[in-house]
Amino acid sequence: MADDKLREKLVEYVEDAHAMEQSVLRSLDSMISTTNDPEIVEMLRHHKEESERHERLLKERLDALGAGTSTRKEAQTVAGALLKGIGDQARTDKPGKNARDGYVTEHMKIAAYQLLERLAVRAGDQETAEVARRNRADEEAMAQKIDANWDRFLDLTLVEAGIQA
Repeated sequence: MADDKLREKLVEYVEDAHAMEQSVLRSLDSMISTTNDPEIVEMLRHHKEESERHERLLKERLDALGAGTSTRKEAQTVAGALLKGIGDQARTDKPGKNARDGYVTEHMKIAAYQLLERLAVRAGDQETAEVARRNRADEEAMAQKIDANWDRFLDLTLVEAGIQA
């Protein structure tokens, strides 16, 4: 692997991605518990399984790089996810706003994995680059699923609000 500073930066990016996946797992739990549409629940459960795999693969990369997970980053993600979960329970417009938040989150994860892959390549770490590439492909597929269902999310939102349109 390249010099120590480059390796440290790579570890930081893997830690960030790992913490991001942990946060997403908590958010998915909240979304699943507040979603009434069986097909969307199944889509969310499938993505949760993918996110659990992503988190595990990133943890394995941290172990291989001789780094543990960041306690500070883990604590931040837990706090953020708890606040989001409380907000999800109280919010109206759950289908539409959950979809919007999910779409934004997927694109944030896509960007994070793009950067991680490129940094891993520059650091000579092909294994981490491959993990980032495969994880990104799952995130892109999920973003496409959300994108293909905007009308459904809107319909569910309107039904929830008692609005006929």
